[in-house]
Amino acid sequence: MNLHEKLKYEFQNQMDRFNDDEVGLAVSGGGDSIGMLVLASEWATLNKKKIYVVTVNHNLRKEAKEEVIFTREFTKKLGYSHSTLDWKKPQKIGNLQSQASLARKKLISNWAKENNIKTVLLAHTIDDQVETILMRFSRGSGVDGLVGMKKLVEIHGIFWVRPLLTITRSNLRKFLKLKKINWVEDPSNKDRKYLRVKFRNVISQLGEIGINTNLVVNTSVRMENAKKVLNDVAVEAFNNFVKLKKWGDIEVSKDIFNLCREDTFLRTLAGIIKGISGSIYRPRYKELINFLEDLNNKNFKARTLSGVLARAISQNKVVLRREPSHPLCVSNPKSINFIWDGRWLVFLSRILSKSEHIGPLGENGYQQIKNQVEKKAFNECFLSTPALFLKDRVISSPALEYGHGLSCKLQHNKKQFINCFIIH
Repeated sequence: MNLHEKLKYEFQNQMDRFNDDEVGLAVSGGGDSIGMLVLASEWATLNKKKIYVVTVNHNLRKEAKEEVIFTREFTKKLGYSHSTLDWKKPQKIGNLQSQASLARKKLISNWAKENNIKTVLLAHTIDDQVETILMRFSRGSGVDGLVGMKKLVEIHGIFWVRPLLTITRSNLRKFLKLKKINWVEDPSNKDRKYLRVKFRNVISQLGEIGINTNLVVNTSVRMENAKKVLNDVAVEAFNNFVKLKKWGDIEVSKDIFNLCREDTFLRTLAGIIKGISGSIYRPRYKELINFLEDLNNKNFKARTLSGVLARAISQNKVVLRREPSHPLCVSNPKSINFIWDGRWLVFLSRILSKSEHIGPLGENGYQQIKNQVEKKAFNECFLSTPALFLKDRVISSPALEYGHGLSCKLQHNKKQFINCFIIH
């Protein structure tokens, strides 16, 4: 079996489990993503599938525009449609690569939903997997981090698939050279200020002492098996010590901290925070440890982490709820039904006007309607629930049964909430 046949077979094998007739591809123009596009084109022709290509221009380098043009032209030569999504770097930014990655997923997921695409392919290779695991190891990651990237993950309501995780970067480029296909090289891939590039440069040296690709990947498989066992134990703890309350409150018995092992209650706590905040990622280990120490203090009253507010309700119980100031306002939803703040299914009775928006009720909003809803017992969690505003005036608050035009429902039931800490 020659290289072309080998890669074609491997790609087909990875895609056999998906039944979607239409698939999106995130293509940057680099060797990995162009290789994926060529293999996907052959797969689509053989299996009578439709593929749609999207490129995100982060506007971070002067060459980016030319790379987008190259990708668009190459895609059109293959006979497929191409879309370009532009990202504008915010003025205040921390980790640039992390922010760009998050923005890319959000932009592409919106594009996919608009085009009724449920699955998007990413061009991460086995080399990317090894780099990711080693990077996480250097940061002190535990079992979950050392599992590496998943072949399939759901983010923003879209399934993201990595069909190249068993294929090497060098084989993809050999394949493209054999077919006389060009690609673009991102100069940042050689910039040693980025941690990933540093690891890319030392991997060959690690091979000299026996730390090779197969060893790292096999270790990640064992970590995956260990993670499944730890998740099973955490699910049992969740069922025994955690209660889901109406309007998004999560009540936790402190017995979980005394009767379970550290990994179990940290895993459960991280999942709760991830689920309430609607975040893609769980909090970092050090942040969780500090959060836990405060919760276990006998004088504990309140504490926040990742947009989640924890408050003592008795000596042995704490409640976790969304911090009211964190949910974002939405003024131009693309649909009358959508997910707001990562956990609310919102239903509008009509399209919003230019002066209307959906946002958290907040203290100011509550004070506006307090006299009209005073018969309903107030709960602090109402402040972070979705409300419909005309400028600054509250039109509707479903949680307090006030007004019309907006209704909502929590996305998470118990099973879905458990998925927040089982699936990372």
